[in-house]
Amino acid sequence: MTQIFKRLGKLTDALFHSRHIVAISSVLFLIIISSAFFLVYQDARVMREQINNDFNQQQLILARQAASRIDALLQDIAMEIDGITSLSAALALDTRTSVFQAVFARLRPKGVMAIGLMNKDGYILEQHGRKDVDVQTLLKVEKRRLEDGSGLLRTGRLSVDTTDTGEQIVLSAICAQVPVTDSHTVFALLDIPGLVAGVTKDIRSGKTGYAWVITETGMFLYHPEKEFIGKNAFAARHERKPFVSFSKIDEIMKDRMLQGDEGTGTYISGWHRGMSGEITKLISYTPVRSASLPIGTAWSVAVVAPISEVAEAVHRVYIRLFWTEVALIAGLFIFGALAVMYQRRLSQSLKARVSRQEEYMSSLLASSMDAIIFIDNNNCVQVWNRGAEKIFGYTAEEMLGQTFHRLIPPELDAEEELTRIKNEVNIKGHVRHYVARRITKDDRRITIDLSRTLVHEPNGEAIGSIAIMRDVTEKMEIEQRIYSTEKLASIGILAAGIAHEINNPLAIILGFTDLLLEKVDKDSPEYEDLKIIEFNANHAKKVVEDMLGFARVTEGLEDNVDVSPSIEMVIGICKNNLMTKKIELVLDVPDRLPHIRGDTREFQQVIFNLINNAVAAMAPEAGTLTISARQQDESVHVSVTDTGVGIPDKIKPLIFDPFFTTKKAGEGTGLGLSLCYGIVKKYGGKMTFTSVSAEDHPDQPSGSTFTVTMPFYNAEKSSEGGTE
Repeated sequence: MTQIFKRLGKLTDALFHSRHIVAISSVLFLIIISSAFFLVYQDARVMREQINNDFNQQQLILARQAASRIDALLQDIAMEIDGITSLSAALALDTRTSVFQAVFARLRPKGVMAIGLMNKDGYILEQHGRKDVDVQTLLKVEKRRLEDGSGLLRTGRLSVDTTDTGEQIVLSAICAQVPVTDSHTVFALLDIPGLVAGVTKDIRSGKTGYAWVITETGMFLYHPEKEFIGKNAFAARHERKPFVSFSKIDEIMKDRMLQGDEGTGTYISGWHRGMSGEITKLISYTPVRSASLPIGTAWSVAVVAPISEVAEAVHRVYIRLFWTEVALIAGLFIFGALAVMYQRRLSQSLKARVSRQEEYMSSLLASSMDAIIFIDNNNCVQVWNRGAEKIFGYTAEEMLGQTFHRLIPPELDAEEELTRIKNEVNIKGHVRHYVARRITKDDRRITIDLSRTLVHEPNGEAIGSIAIMRDVTEKMEIEQRIYSTEKLASIGILAAGIAHEINNPLAIILGFTDLLLEKVDKDSPEYEDLKIIEFNANHAKKVVEDMLGFARVTEGLEDNVDVSPSIEMVIGICKNNLMTKKIELVLDVPDRLPHIRGDTREFQQVIFNLINNAVAAMAPEAGTLTISARQQDESVHVSVTDTGVGIPDKIKPLIFDPFFTTKKAGEGTGLGLSLCYGIVKKYGGKMTFTSVSAEDHPDQPSGSTFTVTMPFYNAEKSSEGGTE
């Protein structure tokens, strides 16, 4: 380290005492300044084009957002109409009226003006909303389209037609196959201009930019000029400004927008929000891709703004850049003058400063709590400070001349990791904040933050690198706990929303099931089917409650669980899945086992999750699943064993952590085992596992066994606990 600073001092001293350094520096300075001015002027055009492109891209984002919102509204309306279509024929009159009113109340803010039911003869049985529109005539037209094969019956999409005035767009859902009877048709009247205007009217691009929407035929669905709505865009513009050439926008609409393409461009317009004359505008457009529209329909959303607004922005940026360059050049002149004035003084003090630097570096190496290490080109340690001794436990005598191999945990490939770090340092010149796992002299696993930089000779030759390491184990653990806590809080909020959204349809399912159970003979197969529906709906409701229970701490029910029937119930649910995946089931559960503490549904959920994990571990290969139970020492032990790939040793300590999963994204949340662990601990039990992985022990049969140990149920202790 001392030799490095000495060489650096000699090089600096030689430069400052050179006779030609001032002249060379002055020439270089003038060349740089001239080049800077030249580049400023040359970059003006490029800057203008770039800002125009950036502005158009921002407009394209606005257009995409508007198209997505229009699609979302159409999808919501389509789903509501589809739902009411499937129910309308099966409901009683008073119930049907209530359902139609509820649906209309939800759809009215989205642009639906009327909704109702019509029989095959064209007679309106039910209508809610506006009654001043000839719905029967519109639906007859729609019916003819279905009969001649041009409708969209098979696809289930919504079809779009216009009235004679062009002021309203009718969105009709035609369904010829309704439960119980095929003689009813659900219809809906939708004000498309109003729906589209609700999305696009408030869009502003720049100060005065706006949005407009056209159909695949070129008809305006929305435009700030209200008289354009319902008219052909090609004709409307020429009628308004016949002396202006709209060839560019006509070409864009015809070749791109009406074909359902997305893009940007410029065109000439004859007016813009109070401005007249030929105005160059920037345009960005994107299609409305919606499964609710008929095949071949290509609505397009366009966002436009005058290019003059962008030119003003370019001018402001150019002025700021010019004055920035002026300030920079002035600063360079001042700096150059000061450098010349203090050249000799700096030269004389350089040696003293280098000497002090050496003292500072020696003190830094001795007192720093971080590990500061110098490594030569052979990756061997040449400097090992006290901070490194405190972090890793090895003394300087033990590490000098050694490599970092002894610091790499055995489960990692030391050679591969050290080579990767060295190559990155050689290529980039440095590695910053590389987080890695290391092992200390006393076999503790720690996490370190590594920064490593190349060190060069004055001639540019690399002589090694300096590594600074900091122990961040505690920090990473705290951050992980905070992260998990935040995710748990988010799950709590999500669970509340899911409970609300799922419990409502479950309540409807259970309600209708009760009604049907009263009407069906108890000895009939239909009665058994309805009971299965009722059971599974209640089970789904319980699952939602379990999710809420995971998100917050709840007290146990302190009920007792009959182990054998509970396991049989879970096996009945999973048996079909096991047969499908060709998994052999071995069941070793005695008929009579002591009751255990806990809640039956929660116990079943634990067994169900363990079976699912076992099946996932054996996929896609067939395997054997063994479920056994036994009593021992005032407890019942239930084991689930699979012949899957097993759990690697390196992740065994993390297996019960929330959000930890080895499954691919979208296949698991990492909550299953954590939830099971929480349920078992809540009732005074414990969960253990053993596993042999194919990764760690390729010569041994792989597989895992999870064992749930639950204490016997004691009625006297439960009653005492309940009265405290």
